[in-house]
Amino acid sequence: MPSCRQLLLRIILLFVCLPSSLRAQSKLSRVNATSVQKVAESGTSTLKNRIPRADPNKYRSVRDARDWRNPYLVVQANGIRPISAAPEAPSMAPAEVVAYLAKLPSKAWPYGLIVAVQENSLRSTGDDDRIKRNREELVRLLEKAGVKVDLWP
Repeated sequence: MPSCRQLLLRIILLFVCLPSSLRAQSKLSRVNATSVQKVAESGTSTLKNRIPRADPNKYRSVRDARDWRNPYLVVQANGIRPISAAPEAPSMAPAEVVAYLAKLPSKAWPYGLIVAVQENSLRSTGDDDRIKRNREELVRLLEKAGVKVDLWP
């Protein structure tokens, strides 16, 4: 069993080390948030510089999602899932989508800088609010990046 002196020393160390640990954690969180923002901003400038503006004449007649050739994003309660040739496309946070889109080749954008966005129609209890928040954040980030959003039913 530790002596009173050892316990006192541990308590003092806790009060001395804890604040600096919390400051370091807070700084790390700010660095991570800044990094995500920089990646998103670099994706924004890459997209705008590389992909032409959306051309409605090229997609106006598309009525079925199977015929949509630009990126197609499904908003889920746990994130955003891009629909692509890969059946196991990962879900991602709305903040990661612009960087993901910036990595797509130019040939993935035949209609110009526009994406289709659809909410997941299969839902569990409590999913509605999370899906709505994810959609709103996604649309805000895409529009800020200069990406036109075509909301699908």
